[in-house]
Amino acid sequence: MKVKEVAMVVALALLSAFFVGLLVDALYVEPKYEDFCKAADRPYYEKPYPAAYPQECSRYNLKAQEQQLINECLDAKGSPDYNVDNKGCQTSFKECNYCQRDFNQALQIYNRNVFYIVTPLGLLAIIFGLFIGFEVVGSGAMFGGILLMAYGTMRYFSDMSKIMRVVVIGIELLLLVIISIKKLRK
Repeated sequence: MKVKEVAMVVALALLSAFFVGLLVDALYVEPKYEDFCKAADRPYYEKPYPAAYPQECSRYNLKAQEQQLINECLDAKGSPDYNVDNKGCQTSFKECNYCQRDFNQALQIYNRNVFYIVTPLGLLAIIFGLFIGFEVVGSGAMFGGILLMAYGTMRYFSDMSKIMRVVVIGIELLLLVIISIKKLRK
């Protein structure tokens, strides 16, 4: 391939992968942190923000019941919220805030669904590229498909179990090897 053809392959690959990624993002909106954790859920301090625990605060004594509620909150992956005075000192346990947990769960589902949408589209692009007679377009589609499979896998990778990671990467690798052997053999 000439330099111009290589440049076109790379451009086609990148733009097709961006196009599909942006199309999925436009049609299937990612959860936003603000939709789960409202500013009103968190104490508001005037700037400058107080230190993590102001020096002039004395530790308040937790009651056994409060400590049990805090432990239950933490076990449920919540974040304890406290009543604070005007200096920012904690005065008592207020409630358990689950907004971060709920956001993380929604984001995990979103990433899983993006994986299930984009990765097969990447495989289809690779297969499509094999059957295109024009080498530059076919190579661009194949490379773009590989990028889409990588993008889809990366979106969901951190939420997969260790075994699932190995299985998914193994299947993707096996598919690419099979396609390479069957279609690219000269």
